[in-house]
Amino acid sequence: MQPHLFTPGPVSIPHEIRQRGAAPLVSHRSEPFFSLLEEISARLKRLLRAKEPPVLFPGSGTGALEALAANLIAPGDRVISFSCGAFGDRFREIAGRRGAEVIPADIPWGRGATPDDVKDALARSPDPAVVLFTHNETSTGAVTPLGECIAALPHDGPLVLVDAVSSLGALPCFPEEWGIDGLASCSQKGLLTPPGIAVAALSPRGWARAGSRPCPSYYFDLSLHRRFLEKERPQNPYTPPVTLLCSLAEALRFLEDFGFGKWFRLKARTAETFETACKAMGLPLFVEDPAFRSPAVTAVKVPGGKGKDMKRALEALGVDAAAGQGKEPSLLRVAHYSPGGWPELSLIAGSIYGAGKMCGLDLRPDFSEAAWNCWTREGE
Repeated sequence: MQPHLFTPGPVSIPHEIRQRGAAPLVSHRSEPFFSLLEEISARLKRLLRAKEPPVLFPGSGTGALEALAANLIAPGDRVISFSCGAFGDRFREIAGRRGAEVIPADIPWGRGATPDDVKDALARSPDPAVVLFTHNETSTGAVTPLGECIAALPHDGPLVLVDAVSSLGALPCFPEEWGIDGLASCSQKGLLTPPGIAVAALSPRGWARAGSRPCPSYYFDLSLHRRFLEKERPQNPYTPPVTLLCSLAEALRFLEDFGFGKWFRLKARTAETFETACKAMGLPLFVEDPAFRSPAVTAVKVPGGKGKDMKRALEALGVDAAAGQGKEPSLLRVAHYSPGGWPELSLIAGSIYGAGKMCGLDLRPDFSEAAWNCWTREGE
């Protein structure tokens, strides 16, 4: 039986997007491919409200983070790393492996960074070369208000590098408006595409930094990619994942036809309804402050530390969600990336109730009415 997929990547993908990836292959040095790359670039720029061309290359979100570090961080750079979860810690480790002097700014798990956190970190460690943020922390379901945090940095201050791996496509992410110099993401989450495409977007200041010194990696050399994008017809310096790019073009067309703003509102409504169902059952949310709750991923605290038991019980019911990571193994994480509405919400909420009962949890059965009232409230 094909499981119902609610993991935070890979995600359930609409049929037409998967079908586009099954189209006959074309050469990556041909006019059809050049046109495909132009279409993807134009749609991504509209999604990001950006003028600078995004770079697409084979890889994961971690590969995109590696590319930012290779191009924009030099050995010895002082880097303030804001981390509120497992993936913020990963970005920090990548910077450290580049030889940076990493200055941790740890945020309690269960919330995002705030402007006050930024000001406090700068007071302790003034004049860093780079700061690192995670927009949507996949391990906890917490969002950082990036625009507000970046506004707390000095004008023309440190380069701002952002892990947008699990935010791009699922919630507003506007790097040029907010002052992000390097953004990393990937295909298999909010962009509704199978895994295998890494995405990097740089500001003019980021491109200037990348072009000012040689990149230690050929594969991750973003300036090399840009030179190929600026040829008479845009292309890649080496073989790209052609079939995945076909799927990505279809996914971006789907999102744009739906309406980016309308799509973001649907994700927020879906997450809020799911949160309501969980609270009505008696399952507390890990992110207590609604201001920090992610519209892409919800983390639920499972009583008795039974996060992995709940995951196994869900699998027995034909549903695939994610257990906790790092120092929060008792969590259950459910993603809201894929298209869907009330039927999908009923499926995952009802499955969690059933899995909880299988794990011996005392859950309340009247969650459906609370969730329905949230889903259908006036104005939606």
